[in-house]
Amino acid sequence: MEADTFAAGTLIPPDTLEQFLKLRQRSKAAIEQFAAKIGIAPGIVVGRLQHDDVLPNSHCNDLKQRFEWAE
Repeated sequence: MEADTFAAGTLIPPDTLEQFLKLRQRSKAAIEQFAAKIGIAPGIVVGRLQHDDVLPNSHCNDLKQRFEWAE
């Protein structure tokens, strides 16, 4: 739990996330713009918003990058 909290605060600074949430913008374009502003992939923002129940788990999943590990 401590590692999750650390990672969440490191990837998306809490004050920056709070400012974004106050704008009430949940569109793909707004998420992409916010991600570019803070220098992370939009999929990370989507995952965080979904984890925090700000964005439904069915929304903006196309902004996430999927990887397959070779065996």
